[in-house]
Amino acid sequence: MKLFRFFLSVVALASFVVACEPNEPTPGPTGNITLSAQAESITIGEDIIFTVMCEGVDVTTESQIFLRSTELPQVSNPYTPTEDGEFEFYAVYGSAVSARIKVTVLPVIPELPADAQPENTAFNHRILLVDHTGTQCGYCPKMMQALKEISEMEEYHSKYYEAMSHTYNASDPAHSSAASGISSHYGVKSYPTLTYNFRYTRTSSYDVTDIKTQIDALWSADGAAAGISAAASLAASKVIVNTSVKAAVEGEYCVTAWLLEDNIKATQSGATEDWMSIHNNAIRQWVVSEENGNDISGLKLGTIAAGKSAEKVLELPISSNKWNRDNLKVLVIVSTLNANGKFDVANVALCEMNDVVGYDYK
Repeated sequence: MKLFRFFLSVVALASFVVACEPNEPTPGPTGNITLSAQAESITIGEDIIFTVMCEGVDVTTESQIFLRSTELPQVSNPYTPTEDGEFEFYAVYGSAVSARIKVTVLPVIPELPADAQPENTAFNHRILLVDHTGTQCGYCPKMMQALKEISEMEEYHSKYYEAMSHTYNASDPAHSSAASGISSHYGVKSYPTLTYNFRYTRTSSYDVTDIKTQIDALWSADGAAAGISAAASLAASKVIVNTSVKAAVEGEYCVTAWLLEDNIKATQSGATEDWMSIHNNAIRQWVVSEENGNDISGLKLGTIAAGKSAEKVLELPISSNKWNRDNLKVLVIVSTLNANGKFDVANVALCEMNDVVGYDYK
């Protein structure tokens, strides 16, 4: 009986040695090994520490770890990823290949700048202008020309930020689904249309005097109801925007962010000058609240008391490889509940990529 048991033990040991003998990587999973990581998700800059087990024995130091790709690259253990995303790894030990495991690598949330004047609530005010346009719109250069003239007037260029919603033709290289959602919110049916904040539309008015009149009517020399501080960082597949909204007036607030792209070259129908075929501030992506019926105002911050602030991290997916990552920037828009029970724009801030913008005090 003892001899028989000894024979079985030898057979089992031989089988183990065969299964775990070093060999070239083979497709898997095959064999009896398992791969695990110390966490299912980490942040860029942190290590992924792998463990490989074979028949209950830790064989990590004798194993090879691979990041799944067409080149089958071997990685170190620990492994420190340099970009965010979801990655698949597997281990090889002898002729055995483990099942794949997934590790999510999260981008670093950019740090907000310090509040230079914590007691101050007097913020410069900017309104939101959206030009609904398109490369095949023959009349749209008239609006482009009018907005260019106004932007060059010292007393007006600091009163607003502008975004271009290219929705006239889907073949427009500056067109996006986010732009379609924004133009749909405004109920745009004719082009060009210039809209102000979230609730005011002025159809096909490209008269400079008229545009200045509308800006003057909406802009407050006394300052905005809230200020905006923001930090934007470019990750592998998204833009991360850390925002802080500080109230000058107590109220209910929302915050959203729009991803804009500059320097999109596309021939503009009806253009009278070369610059009209280089499109800036084109809307690429936006943050909306699914809980709130994709409301244009974005995510609710709740009630903010005067002098207090609320923070929110926003994500803007980069959903097309045709967008030029070097030309992206972020428009942060804060809105507050008005007398009609609707959220309308309280203030706007522009944040360049991988940069920060502090509260803009008067």
